[in-house]
Amino acid sequence: MKKIALATIILVACISLIGCNKSSTPNNQNSNNSKITMEQAQEIALKHAKLTSDQVSFIKTDTELENGIEVYNIEFSYENKEYDYKINSANGEIVEYDSDIEDYDITQQQATKENKSVTPNNQNSNNSKITVEKAKEISLKHANLKDNQVVFDKTEMDYDNGVQVYDIEFHYNNIEYNYEIDANTGNILSYSQD
Repeated sequence: MKKIALATIILVACISLIGCNKSSTPNNQNSNNSKITMEQAQEIALKHAKLTSDQVSFIKTDTELENGIEVYNIEFSYENKEYDYKINSANGEIVEYDSDIEDYDITQQQATKENKSVTPNNQNSNNSKITVEKAKEISLKHANLKDNQVVFDKTEMDYDNGVQVYDIEFHYNNIEYNYEIDANTGNILSYSQD
């Protein structure tokens, strides 16, 4: 009898401990679900842009769901630049970043539209490390084609998520190839064939 009573007491104690552990789990989950405020998201974006709130004009601050994750959309402008940020509301991570520069060097853009090589002076003014010719070579090598096999439709410099990129488009056998190549590293950021 004593053994049964002892076993019952141990069993009750174990069940109580299990119940306590289960009841504490939701509390831990709730503490992990804390989210940052809109003001904190603005501060994260400003810190990343190396600006302060008194230097900028906020255009938009709202929330949306992106791929099932709640993000803050933060948009502000400073000296002819518009900065766009998407910040994860749960952890404050920058999900996406873009800055549109309205007054970047037109000489570079015009030279690339005309399929001309860029002079070193223009190249340095845009801080790019590779030329448009090198970007064309990279895209052709990736497509396993040669310069004399294709017709170039577009070769221009642009900004994508704050990074200088070369947009390269060419045709071969009724197939259009589109490349975005990082102007600093020469890495292929995206490509497609239509």
